[in-house]
Amino acid sequence: MSIGGSVLITGAGGFIGSAVTRRLVHWVGEGAVLWDGKPLGTICAVLRPGSSDWRLEEVRQSPVLSVERAELTEVEELRGVLQRARPQAILHLAFDPSGFEPQSDDEWRIRHLQPIELMLEELSRTDESRFVHTGSAWVLASGSKLAEDAAVAPTLDYAKAKAKLDEALGPLSERFRVPFVNLRLFNVFGRYEDGRRLLPHLVNQWRQGLAAHLTHGDQIRDFNDVDDVADAFRLALLAPPSACGAVYHIGSGRGTSVRQFAAIAAKGMGVSGEIEFNSTETLDRHIPALVSDPDRAIKELGWHPRDNLEVRIRDAVKWWLARPSEREEDAARAASGEK
Repeated sequence: MSIGGSVLITGAGGFIGSAVTRRLVHWVGEGAVLWDGKPLGTICAVLRPGSSDWRLEEVRQSPVLSVERAELTEVEELRGVLQRARPQAILHLAFDPSGFEPQSDDEWRIRHLQPIELMLEELSRTDESRFVHTGSAWVLASGSKLAEDAAVAPTLDYAKAKAKLDEALGPLSERFRVPFVNLRLFNVFGRYEDGRRLLPHLVNQWRQGLAAHLTHGDQIRDFNDVDDVADAFRLALLAPPSACGAVYHIGSGRGTSVRQFAAIAAKGMGVSGEIEFNSTETLDRHIPALVSDPDRAIKELGWHPRDNLEVRIRDAVKWWLARPSEREEDAARAASGEK
């Protein structure tokens, strides 16, 4: 058994959560040491009951990784996982899918706030603990070079729930005396994405010789590879205590339109890349631009994208092309009973 501290990751089976899990498992193998100088020995990945762990295929056999199943809204389930894992730090990436729907205050508290309270309560029993929260740039008003003090004006139900959690973190941290870091993520793409998202949709359509169906494509976004984003969570576990209690914008600071992103992907595939614009709806039509100012993350966490956007898109395209098509993977998972 590995000796050292433990980090628990919620949402570890998701697109971003699995990337964070993979990065931390590899980090342990590199001799990971936390902010307080203690070695990191084990990673506890929390997945929803019945969900697939296919995104953890690269690390699921690692002796430093344990997988737990729990609904975060089920108090006793979550408490049991926390007591077994006894983490020194928690990386909270899970987000209840009902957060995409309008909710009463009671529903919001049960589904989003209560799990955080339970996690902070458990962390409060440990000296030198830390809570890393996953924020979202969608809480912000449209703009470029958006620093952490930019105007908050959420329009989507998902963003409204995230904004309320941002507001709650400070008081909760004081109440339980557990330091927090809030990583506000901008647009993310890369390996193991949901097939309905932009990059895999482009690859899956074009590899079949079909047109991709997109929105108007003029929206400007700050695109970042998921493996680069995952490293921000690792760095949040290394940052000194003085870095806690703050929001950090995890984005490149580069604005790229969806049309430009698609053109880079087509070049990476070596195809003309037929696209039918305005053939699908967009929920973010009220946000023409969403681009970060990552200066605080660069200075305080030491985070920045590893390569430029063209390189990261090209590498992600190659990864997707090396995998079976979306239809083949769906059929394989259905045959094995995975969801």
